[in-house]
Amino acid sequence: MISQELQKEATDLAEEITREAIGYFQKAVERSGIVLSGDLRNSFEYQIIQTAGQLSVAGVIEFRGYGRFKDMKVLNYLAPMPLEAIEEYVNRVGIDRFAYVPGYQYGEIPTTINVARRIARQIIQARKKVPIVRRKAQHTWYNRTKADFMNVMRRRMLDHAQGFLLQAMKEAALG
Repeated sequence: MISQELQKEATDLAEEITREAIGYFQKAVERSGIVLSGDLRNSFEYQIIQTAGQLSVAGVIEFRGYGRFKDMKVLNYLAPMPLEAIEEYVNRVGIDRFAYVPGYQYGEIPTTINVARRIARQIIQARKKVPIVRRKAQHTWYNRTKADFMNVMRRRMLDHAQGFLLQAMKEAALG
Protein backbone atom coordinates (compact mmCIF):
# COMPACT_ATOMS: atom_id res chain seq x y z
CA MET A 1 0.00 0.00 0.00
CA ILE A 2 1.36 3.43 -0.99
CA SER A 3 1.61 5.98 1.80
CA GLN A 4 -0.61 9.05 1.64
CA GLU A 5 2.44 11.30 1.87
CA LEU A 6 3.99 9.68 -1.20
CA GLN A 7 0.72 9.88 -3.13
CA LYS A 8 0.34 13.56 -2.20
CA GLU A 9 3.89 14.31 -3.34
CA ALA A 10 3.25 12.62 -6.70
CA THR A 11 -0.07 14.47 -7.09
CA ASP A 12 1.54 17.83 -6.29
CA LEU A 13 4.30 17.19 -8.83
CA ALA A 14 1.76 16.20 -11.52
CA GLU A 15 -0.33 19.30 -10.81
CA GLU A 16 2.70 21.60 -10.96
CA ILE A 17 3.87 20.12 -14.26
CA THR A 18 0.37 20.20 -15.77
CA ARG A 19 -0.15 23.85 -14.81
CA GLU A 20 3.21 24.67 -16.31
CA ALA A 21 2.23 22.80 -19.51
CA ILE A 22 -0.88 24.97 -19.89
CA GLY A 23 1.27 28.11 -19.72
CA TYR A 24 3.63 26.55 -22.24
CA PHE A 25 0.74 25.84 -24.64
CA GLN A 26 -0.79 29.30 -24.20
CA LYS A 27 2.53 30.95 -25.06
CA ALA A 28 2.86 28.69 -28.12
CA VAL A 29 -0.61 29.77 -29.33
CA GLU A 30 0.40 33.43 -29.00
CA ARG A 31 3.77 32.86 -30.71
CA SER A 32 2.12 31.10 -33.65
CA GLY A 33 -0.16 34.08 -34.26
CA ILE A 34 -3.49 32.24 -34.08
CA VAL A 35 -5.02 34.49 -31.43
CA LEU A 36 -8.04 36.36 -32.79
CA SER A 37 -10.64 36.36 -30.08
CA GLY A 38 -8.57 34.71 -27.34
CA ASP A 39 -11.01 31.78 -27.09
CA LEU A 40 -8.43 29.10 -27.81
CA ARG A 41 -5.83 30.59 -25.48
CA ASN A 42 -8.36 30.91 -22.66
CA SER A 43 -9.96 27.49 -23.17
CA PHE A 44 -7.11 25.47 -21.63
CA GLU A 45 -8.20 23.49 -18.58
CA TYR A 46 -6.68 20.61 -16.69
CA GLN A 47 -7.58 17.92 -14.21
CA ILE A 48 -5.50 15.54 -12.13
CA ILE A 49 -6.57 11.89 -12.03
CA GLN A 50 -5.36 9.58 -9.25
CA THR A 51 -5.74 5.83 -8.84
CA ALA A 52 -6.57 4.85 -5.28
CA GLY A 53 -4.06 2.55 -3.61
CA GLN A 54 -1.45 2.97 -6.34
CA LEU A 55 1.24 5.45 -7.19
CA SER A 56 -0.58 6.46 -10.35
CA VAL A 57 -1.26 10.10 -11.22
CA ALA A 58 -2.21 11.58 -14.59
CA GLY A 59 -2.65 15.16 -15.72
CA VAL A 60 -5.22 15.74 -18.46
CA ILE A 61 -5.20 18.96 -20.50
CA GLU A 62 -8.23 19.99 -22.53
CA PHE A 63 -8.76 22.84 -25.00
CA ARG A 64 -11.07 23.71 -27.87
CA GLY A 65 -10.75 21.20 -30.68
CA TYR A 66 -10.35 23.72 -33.46
CA GLY A 67 -6.90 24.49 -32.11
CA ARG A 68 -5.70 21.23 -33.62
CA PHE A 69 -6.90 22.24 -37.12
CA LYS A 70 -3.98 24.64 -37.30
CA ASP A 71 -1.57 21.67 -37.19
CA MET A 72 -3.24 19.65 -39.92
CA LYS A 73 -1.19 19.35 -43.08
CA VAL A 74 -4.27 19.18 -45.32
CA LEU A 75 -7.73 20.57 -44.52
CA ASN A 76 -10.69 19.51 -46.64
CA TYR A 77 -13.69 21.83 -46.62
CA LEU A 78 -15.99 19.57 -48.62
CA ALA A 79 -19.01 19.68 -46.31
CA PRO A 80 -20.87 22.99 -46.03
CA MET A 81 -19.87 25.09 -43.06
CA PRO A 82 -22.59 25.95 -40.50
CA LEU A 83 -23.71 29.53 -41.11
CA GLU A 84 -24.66 30.16 -37.47
CA ALA A 85 -21.24 29.07 -36.18
CA ILE A 86 -19.40 31.30 -38.67
CA GLU A 87 -21.73 34.18 -37.85
CA GLU A 88 -21.01 33.71 -34.13
CA TYR A 89 -17.28 33.73 -34.92
CA VAL A 90 -17.65 37.00 -36.89
CA ASN A 91 -19.51 38.63 -33.99
CA ARG A 92 -16.96 37.37 -31.43
CA VAL A 93 -13.97 38.61 -33.44
CA GLY A 94 -15.70 41.90 -34.21
CA ILE A 95 -17.19 43.21 -37.42
CA ASP A 96 -14.65 46.01 -37.53
CA ARG A 97 -11.85 43.43 -38.03
CA PHE A 98 -13.15 42.66 -41.54
CA ALA A 99 -12.08 45.07 -44.28
CA TYR A 100 -15.05 44.60 -46.57
CA VAL A 101 -18.73 43.72 -46.19
CA PRO A 102 -20.20 42.00 -49.28
CA GLY A 103 -23.10 43.85 -50.88
CA TYR A 104 -21.92 47.33 -49.93
CA GLN A 105 -19.81 49.80 -51.85
CA TYR A 106 -16.50 50.91 -50.37
CA GLY A 107 -17.12 53.81 -48.04
CA GLU A 108 -20.82 52.97 -47.63
CA ILE A 109 -21.82 52.34 -44.00
CA PRO A 110 -23.57 48.95 -43.63
CA THR A 111 -26.46 48.36 -41.26
CA THR A 112 -25.44 46.25 -38.31
CA ILE A 113 -28.38 43.84 -38.64
CA ASN A 114 -27.10 41.88 -41.63
CA VAL A 115 -23.38 42.61 -41.53
CA ALA A 116 -22.29 39.50 -39.59
CA ARG A 117 -24.46 37.23 -41.72
CA ARG A 118 -23.12 38.72 -44.95
CA ILE A 119 -19.52 38.33 -43.81
CA ALA A 120 -20.22 34.74 -42.68
CA ARG A 121 -21.75 33.88 -46.06
CA GLN A 122 -18.73 35.35 -47.82
CA ILE A 123 -16.37 33.23 -45.70
CA ILE A 124 -18.38 30.13 -46.66
CA GLN A 125 -18.26 31.11 -50.34
CA ALA A 126 -14.50 31.60 -50.16
CA ARG A 127 -14.10 28.11 -48.67
CA LYS A 128 -16.15 26.64 -51.53
CA LYS A 129 -13.71 28.17 -54.02
CA VAL A 130 -10.69 26.68 -52.22
CA PRO A 131 -11.93 23.41 -50.65
CA ILE A 132 -8.47 22.00 -49.87
CA VAL A 133 -5.88 23.95 -47.89
CA ARG A 134 -2.30 22.65 -47.69
CA ARG A 135 0.10 23.84 -45.01
CA LYS A 136 3.78 23.53 -44.40
CA ALA A 137 4.84 21.55 -41.34
CA GLN A 138 6.84 24.47 -39.93
CA HIS A 139 3.66 26.38 -39.02
CA THR A 140 2.47 23.92 -36.39
CA TRP A 141 2.04 24.90 -32.77
CA TYR A 142 0.62 21.90 -30.90
CA ASN A 143 2.76 18.96 -32.04
CA ARG A 144 6.05 20.83 -31.69
CA THR A 145 5.07 22.32 -28.31
CA LYS A 146 3.89 18.95 -27.00
CA ALA A 147 7.15 17.23 -28.02
CA ASP A 148 9.28 20.01 -26.52
CA PHE A 149 7.33 20.04 -23.27
CA MET A 150 7.40 16.24 -22.97
CA ASN A 151 11.20 16.38 -23.04
CA VAL A 152 11.28 19.12 -20.39
CA MET A 153 8.70 17.30 -18.27
CA ARG A 154 10.54 13.97 -18.51
CA ARG A 155 13.75 15.53 -17.18
CA ARG A 156 11.93 17.37 -14.37
CA MET A 157 10.02 14.27 -13.33
CA LEU A 158 13.20 12.20 -13.20
CA ASP A 159 14.89 14.84 -11.06
CA HIS A 160 11.96 15.18 -8.64
CA ALA A 161 10.80 11.60 -8.59
CA GLN A 162 14.02 9.74 -7.84
CA GLY A 163 13.73 10.20 -4.09
CA PHE A 164 10.12 9.29 -3.64
CA LEU A 165 10.28 6.37 -6.09
CA LEU A 166 13.01 4.79 -3.96
CA GLN A 167 10.81 5.33 -0.91
CA ALA A 168 7.84 3.70 -2.71
CA MET A 169 9.97 0.69 -3.63
CA LYS A 170 11.10 0.33 0.00
CA GLU A 171 7.50 0.54 1.23
CA ALA A 172 6.40 -2.06 -1.31
CA ALA A 173 9.21 -4.43 -0.30
CA LEU A 174 8.49 -4.04 3.43
CA GLY A 175 4.72 -3.93 3.22
